[in-house]
Amino acid sequence: MSYPTEHVKNIVDHMPYNPGIYMMRDEEGKIIYVGKAISLRKRVRQYFQKTDKTARIEKMVTLIRDISFIVTSNEIEALALECNYIKEHNPKFNVMLKDDKTYPYIRINIKDKYPTLMVTRKLKKDGAVYFGPYTNVGAMRTALATIKEIFPVKRCKINLEKKKLKAPCLYYHVGRCLGPCINEINLEQYKNMINQIVLFLQGKNSEIKVLLEKEIQGCINRLEFEKAQELKERIEGIEKLKERQTVSNLNENSTDIFGYIVNNNTVYIQIFKIRNYKVVLHDNMEINDISKDELEDTLVQIVTRYYLENEDMPKKVYISLEEKNIILLNSYFNDKQVKLEVFCPKRGEKSHLVKMVENNIMINIEDKKNNVLEDLAQLLGFTEGIDSIECYDISNLKNEYIVGCMIRFEDGKLNKKMYRKFKIRSTQTQDDPKCMYEVISRRLKHVLEWPLPDAIFLDGGKTQMSAVKQAFKEANENTNLYGMIKNDKHRTRGLIDSKGEEIDLTQSKNILNFLTFLQDEVHRFTITYHRKLRDTIKSSK
Repeated sequence: MSYPTEHVKNIVDHMPYNPGIYMMRDEEGKIIYVGKAISLRKRVRQYFQKTDKTARIEKMVTLIRDISFIVTSNEIEALALECNYIKEHNPKFNVMLKDDKTYPYIRINIKDKYPTLMVTRKLKKDGAVYFGPYTNVGAMRTALATIKEIFPVKRCKINLEKKKLKAPCLYYHVGRCLGPCINEINLEQYKNMINQIVLFLQGKNSEIKVLLEKEIQGCINRLEFEKAQELKERIEGIEKLKERQTVSNLNENSTDIFGYIVNNNTVYIQIFKIRNYKVVLHDNMEINDISKDELEDTLVQIVTRYYLENEDMPKKVYISLEEKNIILLNSYFNDKQVKLEVFCPKRGEKSHLVKMVENNIMINIEDKKNNVLEDLAQLLGFTEGIDSIECYDISNLKNEYIVGCMIRFEDGKLNKKMYRKFKIRSTQTQDDPKCMYEVISRRLKHVLEWPLPDAIFLDGGKTQMSAVKQAFKEANENTNLYGMIKNDKHRTRGLIDSKGEEIDLTQSKNILNFLTFLQDEVHRFTITYHRKLRDTIKSSK
C-alpha cells in the first residue's frame, strides 16, 4: 500500500495552522506516535514530504492509517498535553530513553602472586577486589594512568610463576615497573605496594602517607637514600592526585547540567548534578535514530518528562537549547507550579560546565569501544583482560617491493607512534609465511623498546602461524598468537589459535567488526608503505 493513503492525505490537507498535538494511528487505531506543533498542518505535512527521514520515522510513516489532533491555545498547553498522552499511551515510535549506565570498575586480583590493575565492566565474585563503578570514565582512566606512574606495578600479563624473562621490558628501565619478571623485588615489598594502591582507591590517603613515611625512615636507617627518595616522590604524587570535587567560583548548590552529543543519529545525554557545591554524575541516556529537525523537540520532551518523574528536584537546570525552547520550558514548569528555572548559559563558568559534561560524553563514547575488548578477552579466555594488540600484514606486487607492517592498538586506541614498517630482505617471491617469519623475527629483537602486546593477530592461517611460532621459539619469547581467517571476500570470519584450533566469530558481531577494523587499518598502512616504496624506487630509475 502506498503512503500516505487518501484518507490520511485528506486529514493533513484540512488540518488547522494552529498549535496543538497530533496522534498518529496504525490500522488497528492504536496511537503509535504523539507530537506537538506550533502549526499542526505544517508540522504533520513534513512527515510525508521529507526524503531524509531516519529509519524510525520512515517505518512509522508507512504504518500511519489515521491521524487525530487537538488544537490548543498555545505551545505551552501543547507541551503539557503531549506529556500526558505519551505517559498514558507510551507510543511505539516516540523516543525511548535507554539507560546507559555501563560504568567501569578497577579490578585487582589480590590472589595473584604479583597482582596487576585492569579495567572491567563486569563485576564478578572471583575473589578479586573491585573499585567503582566510576561514572566519569575519563577521570578514572587519567587517575589509573597516574597511579601506574606513582606505583611501579607490574604491567604485563605474563604468568611469572610459569615463565621468567631473560630481560625486563621498557617499563622497568624507565622506572614504571619494579621488575618482578627478573626477581628484582621481593614478594613482601610488592604486596606492600598493592596494599598502598588499595588504600589509595579507598580514599585513605593519610594512612598511605603514614605507611610510606615509616618505610622512608627504615630506608634512611639502612642508608638506602635512593629508595627513600623514590618513596618520598610517591607521597608527592599521591598528594597531587587528590581529587577536589568542590566547584570553584560557583555559587551553585542545587543545579542540574544537561549535556548532549549527537553521533550517527544517536543522542547521548548526561546529567551532572551539583549538590552542596559538589559535582556528581547522576544519569546517562541514549536516544536512537533521531534526525536534526527532531533534536530540539526531543530534548524539550526529555527535560519535561525527567523532572515530572524525578523526586530530586534542583532549583536550576543548565542546557544548550534555542531561546524559544528555554522560554517554553520555564512557562511549562511555572504552569505546573514546579519551582525550577531553565537556563542556556552562553559564556563564563556556567557555559564551561555544560561543555565539561559534553566532553565527558565524548570520552564515554570513545570508551565504549573498549567494551569489545572485554568480550574478546572473555572469548579467548584472558583472565586479566586485553590492553594491547599488535596486527601484521604483508604486501607485494608481482614479487616486487615486498613489505610487511605492524600496527598497535593500546589503551583503547590506535597507538600510531608504535606503527612499524619492514622492507622484506629474505625473499623476492610471494612467500607470505617466510615474510611473516622475517617481520616477527626482526620485531622480537626490540622487545625492550617495544614491550610485547597481550595478543598478536596475523593476516593469515596455519602456515603463517607456524612461521610466527618458530620465530617466537627461536627468540625464547612468548605471547598469545592468532591468525585471522578470511572468507571468499577476503574479510575476517574467524580466528585460528596457536594450537591450530578455529574460533568461530559469526555469532560475535561486535568482535568481528573490531577485528575487521584492525585488519583494515593494518592493510591500509601496509598498502600505503608499499605504494610509497614502489613510487620512490621507480622515480629514482
